[in-house]
Amino acid sequence: MDKYDPLPDCTFGQAIARFFKKYVQFKGAASRSEYWWAFLFCFVIGIILGLLADASHVLKILVLLWDLAVFLPELAVTCRRLHDGGFSGKLTWLMCIPLLGQIALWVMCALPTRDDRWKEQWFAPNA
Repeated sequence: MDKYDPLPDCTFGQAIARFFKKYVQFKGAASRSEYWWAFLFCFVIGIILGLLADASHVLKILVLLWDLAVFLPELAVTCRRLHDGGFSGKLTWLMCIPLLGQIALWVMCALPTRDDRWKEQWFAPNA
């Protein structure tokens, strides 16, 4: 398996391992399961840290550190998921549009794999 290939039907553990292993890898593709397991992981940890931070103002630094730690991997896995769906990774800029941009990204990330629409530059190592 090429390092740019998606891992279909990956488990929760595999998705989290790939999420952190491919920390800033924007080339390639990510399967739906890889994207959504990573999304769930980040969402749940964020909620837990947010609840803890509400109980203790000192723990707010943990929320900030978590957000900084997962910012680039979240961008990378979203970009790879868009590639897998046949979209340009540049559409991750939709995150800058409050609410509607994020909803549009979630819809695109929920679409099935479209390898017939993949572009070579999304996978080429030196492009």
